[in-house]
Amino acid sequence: EASTGRAAVKVPANYGWQDDNTIVYAGKIYSRGVPISVPMPGLENIVANTKPTGTIESWRTFVNLLIQKEMYDHLAIMLAGIGAPLMRFTGMYGMTYHCGSTESGTGKTLALEAAASVWGHPTHYRTGKSTSPVAMQQRLGLLNSFALITDEITAKNRKDFEWFPEFLLDMTEGRGKERMESGSNKERLNLSTWMTNAIMSSNTHAVDMLTGARKHASEGELRRLLEFIMDQPLTWEPHEIEIVKSLQHNYGVAGHIIVDYMAKNV
Repeated sequence: EASTGRAAVKVPANYGWQDDNTIVYAGKIYSRGVPISVPMPGLENIVANTKPTGTIESWRTFVNLLIQKEMYDHLAIMLAGIGAPLMRFTGMYGMTYHCGSTESGTGKTLALEAAASVWGHPTHYRTGKSTSPVAMQQRLGLLNSFALITDEITAKNRKDFEWFPEFLLDMTEGRGKERMESGSNKERLNLSTWMTNAIMSSNTHAVDMLTGARKHASEGELRRLLEFIMDQPLTWEPHEIEIVKSLQHNYGVAGHIIVDYMAKNV
């Protein structure tokens, strides 16, 4: 527990919805009252990359650009990121979205940056392409109610595609793998749970790979995946490129407003 000057509060072990209908986000506990800052050991990386930065007006300029250019697939991915905390009210633990295209320059990464910018830094909020599936599950448990966003899973898919269907199944179970403690016949305490969305991108078409020459039937995995094929090359005017770049300095401001609203209107 930590003292806030008024009362002792429980130090959260993860982001997102808590049992008492408060929400942990950006190093604060959001409730019907004023958000309270508390220490969050173990969440330092996430806290550092979800601090609201810039202005809502500047962030909205980027969103309006996507609307003006009728980039509806990219906007849909952004909204999947926004809607992640609402998974709690669906009774489902998880859903995976995949942006796929064999071509570059179609905005797959941009769609993920749009989704990430709602909650944190458009680049650093995401997990890197070298992150292992086990580490992804750990991050899912820490984010709990916020979207797991991973760009460029291409190399993983080419090396051994079977990790992806396994991830799709694990994602919808809402619970990390059980693991044993080192040197003893005892299970580790498993506190890694979630109700959220995962958003990924690659230069592969996951549905084609799932319905191709696999050793196992894929119907269960296909029901747990929504794939957006982004195959239209994007063109940008110089002033539009500046708006896209501005996202690096304006992020998390929408997340603060959304979380504060949700905590006050459960």
